[in-house]
Amino acid sequence: MVSHSPENAASEHVNRVADYYDANTRRFLRFGESPSNDAIHRGVWTPGVTNTTEAADAVNRLVVERLIGHVPAGEGRVLDLGCGVGATVVRLAREVDAQVTGVTISRVQAEIAERRLAAEGLAERCHVACGDFAQLPAEPRYHAMVAIESVVHAPSLAELISSLAARLCPGGRLVVCDDWMTDNDLGLPARERCLDQFRAGWRIGSLHTVAEFAAMGEAAGLRLREDLDLTAYLRLGRPRDRAINVILGAAGVVPRMLDRMVEKPFWANMIGGSALQTGLSRRWLEYRLLVLERV
Repeated sequence: MVSHSPENAASEHVNRVADYYDANTRRFLRFGESPSNDAIHRGVWTPGVTNTTEAADAVNRLVVERLIGHVPAGEGRVLDLGCGVGATVVRLAREVDAQVTGVTISRVQAEIAERRLAAEGLAERCHVACGDFAQLPAEPRYHAMVAIESVVHAPSLAELISSLAARLCPGGRLVVCDDWMTDNDLGLPARERCLDQFRAGWRIGSLHTVAEFAAMGEAAGLRLREDLDLTAYLRLGRPRDRAINVILGAAGVVPRMLDRMVEKPFWANMIGGSALQTGLSRRWLEYRLLVLERV
């Protein structure tokens, strides 16, 4: 008999996330918004940003600004949750005088990131581990944690936040930049279909509102200090995105075709990305940077 316990379901979800990134990461690097920057998170065109390289680095810059002065110089420890191929680890190491550790569920990403750290001459001060950031060892504790487009993959955000809070030093900061659900058009069938496709395609385990997340943080001893809406600075509806929507729209005419396609990591990314674009454009989803502090 097959067990369908919550523990098995969570483990299966984590494995699906790992497979998704193992299969897609090299394509993300080749065809992402800024291939020259080796970043696989999205570009953010904040005021003053003039090109794709700057847009890809915008979130890193915002994160660094919120850590400087909050991490003890020389002896601080920073953890990048869902570090991808190490772009943010490198950026943090250059700007913050601290030991920087990254963790990614993807073996492919961890290998690329370790090579990158060695090439940058940062291997002594930085490290990337392949593992589940919901299963961190009890020690060491960190002065800051960063999570860019990663916590939504957690099977349970409430359990994750509790675990992370226990591993933060008093006064430590958790900086999260991710997609958050809104209350707009609750119950509208088109909204629910969109969010379901986003969850299935991008292997989303925890999709919550900012208010829900703040309450989870408060229960874990983390107080929300800042909530910055970056949605307006995303570039939605690029030609590539419109082409993908046409393809997926044609596939959706055939019953259950999208359900079969979403099992393949390549098409899962296309389906989830298309749903994300729709969700953001209609404000069913918002891309926000949040800063929480351990009290």
